[in-house]
Amino acid sequence: MPQDVEILQAKLDAFLRIAKNNEQKHNNFQEYELNLLNSADLIDLLSIILEQHRDRFQLSEVTLLLLDPEYELQRLLDSIAIPDTWQDRLLFTDNERSVRQYFSVVRKPRLMTFSAPSHQRLFPKATMLQSVAILPLVRQNKLIGSLNLGSRSRERFQANIGTTFLQHLAAVISACIENGRLQERIKQVGLLDPLTGVNNRRFFDQRVEEEVTIAKRNKTPLSCLFIDLDHFKRVNDDYGHQAGDSVLKQAAHIFTDIMRTSDVLARYGGEEFVILLADTNSQVAYEIADRIRKTIADTEFNIDRPESLSITLSIGLATMGEDDTSINTSTQLISAADQAVYAAKISGRNRVHHAN
Repeated sequence: MPQDVEILQAKLDAFLRIAKNNEQKHNNFQEYELNLLNSADLIDLLSIILEQHRDRFQLSEVTLLLLDPEYELQRLLDSIAIPDTWQDRLLFTDNERSVRQYFSVVRKPRLMTFSAPSHQRLFPKATMLQSVAILPLVRQNKLIGSLNLGSRSRERFQANIGTTFLQHLAAVISACIENGRLQERIKQVGLLDPLTGVNNRRFFDQRVEEEVTIAKRNKTPLSCLFIDLDHFKRVNDDYGHQAGDSVLKQAAHIFTDIMRTSDVLARYGGEEFVILLADTNSQVAYEIADRIRKTIADTEFNIDRPESLSITLSIGLATMGEDDTSINTSTQLISAADQAVYAAKISGRNRVHHAN
């Protein structure tokens, strides 16, 4: 009889341990879910998914593959500093088939043994995985990507394990990503010039303060190009404002093509643009400015007429952080570049002038 009691007690203890373990898992997930829902912005959300998820649930790898056919998400993230550690974990594709191939028609999470040939696209740098869970991210009945979980334990993700929890997790993350994308788009719209699609002056005013702070802290040069299209009023007067708008859009596109990914372009107002060149001395900045000037001068602008239009521009260049300059603030940097472009205009236009 005492032996039977001991057996029953052992079973009861085992059930209690299981119940307590399940409660801990439930609380852990609830806390994680609240973190997702309360994320401050898209970067905060991605950090929770790519970093906190892995640590909280003791996984070997977590990656995120997002369907981005219009390059919208990547464009939204271009202006945000993304950690280098995300390079092989935050993945994008413009082909829905490359995401859809991992799921059946019902789009349920798939748990399976890791296969390098099959899963290399989802886990570019993970070679020691043993089992994986691939969760479809669906919003408004549209596949928007996949959350990919990898473990070095063969038993962690098995095909016969229930996926209710993972389905719920995928639904929450899908909603959060969509909301984060919309919030970031709204934020960006307020900082973009509606005509050219480049950053507006409000964005530039915020960004220049950040870049000046970074340049001072790192003791690196910061250059500013102030660009003014020559005789632009004549374009509007002779060909109409629609032609003028077309020239501005084409010019902005040319600037973007020539710029480096670290450079910051903004429409400052009217026919004026400004470019910040981080960690760039005056010599390199001059070379970039003159390349912009020559490209514009050599371009035939399409204005919806039988004839094309040629224009030129003047550029004022100022640099902070060099021994021969007294520029120490964002106001001084912009003012010096502005005065330099004025000097370029009175000197004959279609030239780059360096601030004194």
